[in-house]
Amino acid sequence: MEFMRISYRNLAYLILVVSVFLCGCAAFETTKIEPIFDPEATVLPRSGTIAYAKNGIVALAVPLNDVKAADAFAVIIYNGTDHFVSLKRKECWMLDGTGGQTKPIHRSMYTATLGKNYKPTLPPEFKSEVFRWNRSIRIYGDTAALPTEDVETTRIMPKQKSQFFLYFRTRSIKSSNLRVVVPKIYSEYDQSETTFVFKFRVKKG
Repeated sequence: MEFMRISYRNLAYLILVVSVFLCGCAAFETTKIEPIFDPEATVLPRSGTIAYAKNGIVALAVPLNDVKAADAFAVIIYNGTDHFVSLKRKECWMLDGTGGQTKPIHRSMYTATLGKNYKPTLPPEFKSEVFRWNRSIRIYGDTAALPTEDVETTRIMPKQKSQFFLYFRTRSIKSSNLRVVVPKIYSEYDQSETTFVFKFRVKKG
């Protein structure tokens, strides 16, 4: 009986050690968000950008894998039409692999989530890769610091672009794929609405 008590005690200790080890591995497990092939999209492989063109509007989304505190994406909307289009950033959302929907982190929580001195950084290959794909879209200079004002509606002039960033509570830890939805880009000419769904997978290891 004494032998069995020792064995059970050792077994319990072993289970505890293994559990701590596995938890530690999970905590330090790296994740990378990558584009999924879509026949309707163009994938720019060096930067991991997904690009769609629909109804005269070009939309691009690129994951910011250097951000660890959130699932982060840069989004660029280029208005290739001859009239104004508009969108509401707060209506963007993310669908994770479990079917859960997540809204972007509100700007009032940027500092608490990302840090006081955080500044978004695009992948180094992004600007040149986008320009080679579509010379109408030019990305100049560095990205701006985090905005402090909450703009309700973004209007984009013809042949101009808008660039913004979306930060979501981290879902990539538990999900194998993510969908970033930029809905209802509104045409002020014919009142049509265009929605873009960017498809990504989560690579772990």
